[in-house]
Amino acid sequence: MTNCDCGAALALPDGGPDDAGPIGALLDGLPDNWGRWGPDDERGTLNLLGSAEMAAGLRAALANGDGAIERYTLGLPITGEPIPPEDRPTTATGDPAFPGRGPVRRENVCDAAAYRDGEFEPQAGMKFVDDRFVTPLYPHGISHMDALGHAWYGETLYNGFDAATTAERKRFEQPVETLDGAVVETRGLGALSISPAAECGVAGRAVLLDVGRAIGDRDRLPPEYEIGLDELQRTATEQGVSVRQCDVLLVRTGSLSRTRDPDAAWSPTDEPGLVFSEALVEWVHELDVAAIGADNVAVERVVQWIDGERYVLPLHGAFLRNLGLPLVEMLWLEELADACDAAGEYVCLLTAAPLHVERASGGPINPVVLAPTG
Repeated sequence: MTNCDCGAALALPDGGPDDAGPIGALLDGLPDNWGRWGPDDERGTLNLLGSAEMAAGLRAALANGDGAIERYTLGLPITGEPIPPEDRPTTATGDPAFPGRGPVRRENVCDAAAYRDGEFEPQAGMKFVDDRFVTPLYPHGISHMDALGHAWYGETLYNGFDAATTAERKRFEQPVETLDGAVVETRGLGALSISPAAECGVAGRAVLLDVGRAIGDRDRLPPEYEIGLDELQRTATEQGVSVRQCDVLLVRTGSLSRTRDPDAAWSPTDEPGLVFSEALVEWVHELDVAAIGADNVAVERVVQWIDGERYVLPLHGAFLRNLGLPLVEMLWLEELADACDAAGEYVCLLTAAPLHVERASGGPINPVVLAPTG
């Protein structure tokens, strides 16, 4: 059986989950989508993306004609370069990650040197290079989509599924060898894993709200900046764009660009991000936002103070657990934002699907966007 690494993966500054505020009372009375698509639903708001929504995305991409479309990918490259955890904020550059989730590295297992040294023989003259990951790959440690079972409070997940389903055991008939020994049993999500999102994918009209450019200095929001509903609506007004029913919402803060800039300080727990308010949750619900993605590690501010109480990721409870709304974290939005600013167009077609890893609480993702050019 594998060891649980949850404590390391969810390391938090200035305390931890035990001193978080009473999240159930905070979210009590706010909208949810439980039962809306049936008692067994595991797709949540991805159910909203049907033919009409996909067509709206296609029209957005074609806004300036079929000769004026560009494509962008939003997944961060995996370089294997760590950002040292000590002395943060830091100007060190590398692959961003939430505290406790290290960067992933790969190594060749077959290449020209291996053939030269006689470790492998060509097959009918053909030679190959192959590789493997040699460090743990945390699905939440790179650009990824959260599964609906990733976060909850109380004893129930989205749509009323029992929290016990997050720890269902599966025993494999054949062990697989790892660097730490053979794996014959794992724990995973029996419901609300990333599989339903991987099976249906995401395709629809997306709106980029470039809050970093609209409000920030040097196109970035300062550390710890709190993005509320007012900031989102102000940005939409300045951009001359509206968020429509069933849109995918992309929020750019400029935060992850700091992880590639040796002159800018970055800390995952000090990033700018969305902050909770009843008005924000109700706005997202009324618009039936299908998914929210952002260029930071958690979409929202990690630690938030609300009415004098300390809360940890309260919007994960409001969005994932209550609305069944997927969050897409650690997106690279720089080139897309530059192009949108140059063209004056902030609406595009977004397509994406997380890596289909059965029973996983998240999946690596590299969305493809088709946007109109100026």
